[in-house]
Amino acid sequence: MGRPDTLTPPRGLWRYRVDRTRSVVGGATSEGGNVYAWCREVLRLGSDDELEAALAALAPDAHGLTVLPHLAGERSPGWRGGRRGAISGLRLDTTAVEITRAALEAVALRLAMVYGLLAPCASADHAVVASGGALGRSRAWTQIIADALGHTVTSSAEPEATSRGVALLALEALGVLPDLAAVRQTLGETFTPDRAHHARFRDAIERQRRFDERV
Repeated sequence: MGRPDTLTPPRGLWRYRVDRTRSVVGGATSEGGNVYAWCREVLRLGSDDELEAALAALAPDAHGLTVLPHLAGERSPGWRGGRRGAISGLRLDTTAVEITRAALEAVALRLAMVYGLLAPCASADHAVVASGGALGRSRAWTQIIADALGHTVTSSAEPEATSRGVALLALEALGVLPDLAAVRQTLGETFTPDRAHHARFRDAIERQRRFDERV
């Protein structure tokens, strides 16, 4: 957060005014749990536990696939609502789990692009907290995101993080909550990025970017 009259968001991000003294800078994505849900429905995957184990067993970016996860269009950073998803690199021996892993990695790469724009706006000691039902059900995907970002990611144990945040801001505005920073956060597991995996994902981001330009 910062003063709304001094924060200029980088191209590709948005800025929302919260109140008279603060604003929020961030990015919005159309790809996330919907991509995971699409894979589960279309690729006819196994149980959650079986899929989770299979995803975790695959090495990062070892599937030979490049995926554009724009099944619902693109928001940050390109803001192209008409974009569509695409998969490059399919082979006769490509498996459903590999396609799913590649799709989840592709979402993580998009988040890493947004994070690259957002991180310079944050303090040096900023924390990354992940919330949402899909991430809450997949440790493998949360680890992929930490590796793609190259930054520690802590999962949120709050089932309705957005609603809770709005409620806290309302309580502060009413004078019921004097210090917003003092509110206890309900956090879960922390995921530490692997440097070698991060390096592979940096290469994957550039490959995805080139593929996006071609199509």
